[in-house]
Amino acid sequence: RSSDLATGNWGCGAFGGDCRLKALLQILAAAEAGRDVVYFTFGDHKLMTDICDLHTVLTENEMTVGQVFKLLLQYYDAYITTCPAHGRPHVPLYTFLLDEISDSADKI
Repeated sequence: RSSDLATGNWGCGAFGGDCRLKALLQILAAAEAGRDVVYFTFGDHKLMTDICDLHTVLTENEMTVGQVFKLLLQYYDAYITTCPAHGRPHVPLYTFLLDEISDSADKI
């Protein structure tokens, strides 16, 4: 068995990256590589809870990396391309993902 991948909020400090997006991308990459992730949120309890909640939903719904990536592209098209420069989208990423996954599960 491969070692767990220890990581954290890469690119989210001085560079202003979205911690939730960065966490999700690292989790997807680790999943594709067959590795577990130990994600350090550096004391951000809300971020820790959000990541855990999303991971639980992704796992319970048996979402593949490809399915999640398609949702990321949908989010980009719907909210990022219409967002003012340097602004934040009016719908948070994890809210969008959780709603989309819930809607998909309801249709089954």
